[in-house]
This record gives sequence, C-alpha cells and structure tokens, in this order.
Amino acid sequence: MAPDVLRTFPYTSECPMHNSFTERDWKYMRSLKDELLHALCERINRQAVVIVESEKGDPHERYAKLYEHVLASGKIVAKCFDEWRRSKLWMKVLALRNHGLLSEEQIQNLSESARECLARIPAE
Repeated sequence: MAPDVLRTFPYTSECPMHNSFTERDWKYMRSLKDELLHALCERINRQAVVIVESEKGDPHERYAKLYEHVLASGKIVAKCFDEWRRSKLWMKVLALRNHGLLSEEQIQNLSESARECLARIPAE
C-alpha cells in the first residue's frame, strides 16, 4: 500500500505528507492506537471464527484457510501498527484508513493540513 502511494502521489509544496501532521495529530493518533488495534484484532478474530465454524471443506482445508487468514492478518496488523512513530504517522494513517479502521469522525479530528492531504490520496 504505502510504496504504491509513494510512487504515484504527486508531492507538491501544497501537501508534503511528512510535514502535514501536527504534534496535536500525533498525540491524538497515539490516544487512538489501542482502540484501533483492538478493533482490528476483534475483526480478525471474528473472521477466524467464521472460517473455523464453516462447514465448507474438510478440516484440513479449513485449517489451511485459517492459516492463510492469520498470515494475511498479521501483515495488516504490522502495516497499521508496527514502528508506531511520528515520522511514520502518515503511512500508518493511510493504512488505517485503507483497512476501514479510521472513522470519518476520527479523520475530522485531525488538523486541517492532515485532512487536506488525506483527501488528495484516494483510499484503496
């Protein structure tokens, strides 16, 4: 996700992503981190239950599907939450938005400069 955005986003002086988030944005996103992580893990766990309880396929096929789900989910968790630093905040916010974790209300609580830059990058 982020590498594609890096290649295709037309960085201009109007919207330098790395400078778009204020200290207030950083503190706000830090305050949301646990809530967002828990929401993602809850979604992942619900999906795992559906896979395990499914009557489609034999037990090994369900296990294989669950294993794939866990691997894919781990990548999403890493993309959204690993290396949670201010210098990487814009990549984390993009990932959170693209995975449906940030509500419109939460986005509206960011600074105007951050919202403007987010608006210029299409969600995946």
